[in-house]
Amino acid sequence: MPDITLQPMPVMIDGGSHEGRLVLAGGSLVAVFARVTAEETAGGQGQAEGWYLEAGFGPCGDVTSVTQPVFAALDEAVAWVRSRLETASS
Repeated sequence: MPDITLQPMPVMIDGGSHEGRLVLAGGSLVAVFARVTAEETAGGQGQAEGWYLEAGFGPCGDVTSVTQPVFAALDEAVAWVRSRLETASS
């Protein structure tokens, strides 16, 4: 399993800058997460604020749901990335 590193990076969403993280696996970009509020997720319909998958690449890019996942904590987002990488390598 490659090392996962997070690099802080502002992400422009809907004309505003949000706290973001580039997610690197073994030095390769695999995902971009942006911090969003409850009002920004699912039109504010009960979804909690958290880390939104703004973009995924490789094993993190083949998400088949209509809406991208939102994770309550950054640790949960990293665990999701790890599981996608593990599934792709098996």
